Amino acid sequence: MLSADNDTTLLFGIITDIHFSSESKPAATHATAADLHSCLDCWQQNNVAFLLQLGDLIKGSDSHKDEEFLEINSILNKFPGSIRHVLGNHCLALPRQTLMTALNLQTAFYTFTLKGFRFIVLDGMDVSVLRHPETDEDNQTFALFRAHPEMHHYCGAIGIEQRTWLKKELEASAHAGEKVIIICHFPLLPETTDQKHGLLWNHLEITELLVSYPAVKACLSGHYHYGGYAFYSGIHFVVLPAFVNRHEHPSFTCGTVELQNKRMVIRNQHLETLYDLTFH
Repeated sequence: MLSADNDTTLLFGIITDIHFSSESKPAATHATAADLHSCLDCWQQNNVAFLLQLGDLIKGSDSHKDEEFLEINSILNKFPGSIRHVLGNHCLALPRQTLMTALNLQTAFYTFTLKGFRFIVLDGMDVSVLRHPETDEDNQTFALFRAHPEMHHYCGAIGIEQRTWLKKELEASAHAGEKVIIICHFPLLPETTDQKHGLLWNHLEITELLVSYPAVKACLSGHYHYGGYAFYSGIHFVVLPAFVNRHEHPSFTCGTVELQNKRMVIRNQHLETLYDLTFH
């Protein structure tokens, strides 16, 4: 049992890139569901405060996307606590508003605070091929990155409204004396992904904003299926391995994150330590 009974400790479950598919053979689909139920057992046995789902719940195939979402959502909803969802690019095979309503999201970017930590959840598909830019500045962002196909059509950027909101949240956390954990489906540093998967289109701009606030201690992401880590300007950038590739990297299917005042420990489904990181 992890140290969830410590008043200064916050423990939550985490999983990313499930890519639930209904196109697989029935035996494979049943095996996937069984592995997800094992994750649920792990989180419940360790009495986690909430579950953080980092995006790409579904494969998003044209003919099965609705069925995929209904099935994975019904499995995750067996978790007895709250689930904090992040929108991934594959999730948006479904209409954005349909998805947000089903996931009980009022907005795709949002914040919540627990035990002195402010979690800032970003919407990396704010400006993307799946969402028409709403301002001149967002149109310029869209045009700039679409002119560079190596940035990938399945990635996206954070728009001007969200950037303004993010800065206000960072300022508020600094005034409140809170530590900040950034959550984004896409990696923010090139060192934590590869060319095939890509990263947030305007990652340089967002990263430079984050490092200007000492309250920011870590950024948790998915999308790059094999995971990665980098330490940059006082911030731990952690990309967690994908559930869908669990047979290639059985050391991480899902896990728990333990936050303390000066430390973050990420463990896998067997409670083996993946990262033990000190906050500076």
